[in-house]
Amino acid sequence: MIEGKLVNGTNPSVPPAKVGIEAIAPAQGMSVLKSLVSDAAGKFRVEALPTDQPIMIRANYKSANYLAVATFDSAGKSQVEILVFEPTTSMEGIRVEDEGIAFKLAGDRLLARETISFNNQSNPPRTFMNPDGNCRFSKGPGLLEPPQLEVTYRKDGMPVSQSLLESADGKSYYSLYPLRPGITTFVIDEQFPYTGKTYTYRKQFYQDAGSFEIGVIPQDMTVSGQGVTKIQTDPQQNFAVYSGGPVKAGSEVTWTFSGGTPSAEPAPAEPMGGGEPATGGAVKPAPTDVGRNALIIGPLLLMGFVVVLWFAYNRMQTAAPGSDSRAKELKERREQLLTYLADLDRQYESRTIEKRDYLRQRENGKRQLRRIALISSNTKTSGTAALNS
Repeated sequence: MIEGKLVNGTNPSVPPAKVGIEAIAPAQGMSVLKSLVSDAAGKFRVEALPTDQPIMIRANYKSANYLAVATFDSAGKSQVEILVFEPTTSMEGIRVEDEGIAFKLAGDRLLARETISFNNQSNPPRTFMNPDGNCRFSKGPGLLEPPQLEVTYRKDGMPVSQSLLESADGKSYYSLYPLRPGITTFVIDEQFPYTGKTYTYRKQFYQDAGSFEIGVIPQDMTVSGQGVTKIQTDPQQNFAVYSGGPVKAGSEVTWTFSGGTPSAEPAPAEPMGGGEPATGGAVKPAPTDVGRNALIIGPLLLMGFVVVLWFAYNRMQTAAPGSDSRAKELKERREQLLTYLADLDRQYESRTIEKRDYLRQRENGKRQLRRIALISSNTKTSGTAALNS
């Protein structure tokens, strides 16, 4: 049994009455186990639920979903409190905190991963809901496949896949995922043609951006465009970083990508657990949708870690000694990467990814873990030196 209460985070004196409540089983594909409506005071109770699996409570308040995870005690009971907010169509108090795009050469294709984070600091706190879209992405020329979108609410949240809607003019995509108080991060994956080792990308900015970053793999791929400057090259990790901005909302930019030497396959690495992956055999696994997506998303995810780590390193070099927030952020990135590697092992064990791709992606992941360790070591050393001085 779960007993819960909805609390109005915008105006606590106004109870969220008659709100739709659902008990959800994440392990069963987010299937709905029970549905009900809260009372006039925002209270609710859900009974006859399984306690041997995670259960989430979802409340839909004025078109926005709010979630809480139920933790059962030994008696099979759980208490939850869900904070909900009044909606707004005003962007006042909401700003773009980070924006960047990573590109990776993959044969005759250019894989792109665009990331944009919104920080909702509205006062009083409200959830931004715009029927015309809460986050909009420019549609690049020659898009080869429908883009994929994942959204994460807060840094400790879990990424969720979301549907994208195409604009009436066919020039952009938008998401109706609400911008609740705090940080919401949108990540979109796209694929473009890279015929003759060149591609011209056009992007329209829908929000003001103080600056933006472009990461590219391999490092010898060049990016040209008005106001774009290369600011970093990392031969060891084989990536380069360009920057630009500021850019006003409504502005359109054009970037031309050219050249690039395909990355060499890394030497086979010893699998986790010390055992050698099975080889040979009469059955060759055919990748499922998960496996095929892993071949595309995996390298981009790792590339995202590379770019994030590079920025983290440079920020840490100038941070004050004892910067707990930076250390915490780096720790979170490490945990995310470990989760990625564990999932990669599961994919290999279930034969949804081929050995060659498994070894390559795992080796890249290990490199990023070593880079995290190096950054952490440098940060501690710099902090100690600064304190001694």
